[in-house]
Amino acid sequence: MNKPLVTIAGRSNVGKSTLFNKILEKRQSLVLPKSGTTRDYLEGQVSWRGKSFTLIDTGGLDPDKKDKYKKEIITQAEKAIKKADLILLVLDAKIGIMPEDKKIISKTRKLGKKIIIVANKCDNKKLRDAAEVFKNFGIELCKVSSINGSGVGDLLDAVVEVFPKKEEDEEKIQISIALIGKPNTGKSSILNSIFGEERMITGSEPHTTRDSQSVLVKSGDTTYKITDTAGIRRKTREGEEVEKMSIEKSKMAMRTCDIVALVLDSSEEATSQEKRLGREISLANKKFMIIANKWDLVKEKDEKSGDRFLKNIKFNFPNLSKSPILFTSCKENKNTKQILVVAKKLFAEQEEEKNNLKLLKQAEKHETDNRPGKSGRKIRKNKTQRRVLGAR
Repeated sequence: MNKPLVTIAGRSNVGKSTLFNKILEKRQSLVLPKSGTTRDYLEGQVSWRGKSFTLIDTGGLDPDKKDKYKKEIITQAEKAIKKADLILLVLDAKIGIMPEDKKIISKTRKLGKKIIIVANKCDNKKLRDAAEVFKNFGIELCKVSSINGSGVGDLLDAVVEVFPKKEEDEEKIQISIALIGKPNTGKSSILNSIFGEERMITGSEPHTTRDSQSVLVKSGDTTYKITDTAGIRRKTREGEEVEKMSIEKSKMAMRTCDIVALVLDSSEEATSQEKRLGREISLANKKFMIIANKWDLVKEKDEKSGDRFLKNIKFNFPNLSKSPILFTSCKENKNTKQILVVAKKLFAEQEEEKNNLKLLKQAEKHETDNRPGKSGRKIRKNKTQRRVLGAR
């Protein structure tokens, strides 16, 4: 049985992502005073009073009419609401009840799911008193301040009360993969193809993905954490704070993952920013692979097309020339799940190298501890040291 799902939902800019970050105690969602910052839904794992659940942050159900991805944002939010075991509907205590709030509550009630209204921005006694108006909906009410954290503990108490006492074992993430690349190379499409559904919003416009999104995928006996990152490019326009924050989170994903996958658009020539990314990846002390995506868009392919591409890789990415290369097409669902197979092989190599290094250090320590005195007696290498040195 999977852990319970708790979805945070509501209008734009009521503090959903701030609440999500406060509960997780880390800045996982991008938070800015601008509606529509969150597009895809985000997941995080929470443990409270011996119980665990998955917390989901969603985009506003009333995105800016000018947002190109308005329809997709609503679809993703509604998908997260429908699969939830508990819904936290966030309202703004500073503003009070808005017509859109009434519509959202009415529509959510029809799903027949457990709902808790979260009166956010209750930063002082006056605002906590003002939030009493939300009791008119006849739904359990919790008053919180996502900024200073007051009331969050009480909210979590109310959440875990909804679920059975039996604690589920937390699913162990065995291999983490970060999809890295410049904007619009198809990173989100790759994740969707592996996951088997439209988990990420995709589009032809660069930086459709804003947050670094992680999804758990189980294949055989292995659980993979695949992180789709925002595209990294050399320069950003002044004032594009969302993009700058997204890029920093992408770099963090690269530093903290097990395997880095550089995603290229195989129908285009390698750019200077991709070459720079390749150098950064080679210095990250990680196992890595190259994904030649959009192979279906390569014109006039023949039996030597793959060899020509490999030659270009060696020329443009000399530091990555020995890495595995996969030719993928999300449109045709070609080879995307092979990414997991290659990642597992790379991870095994990485673990073996770590073990060899550990044995080598033990051997060196043993040699130091048993160093002879001034007599000049010859040092005999122990079996562990001989085995490790021979593996190098």
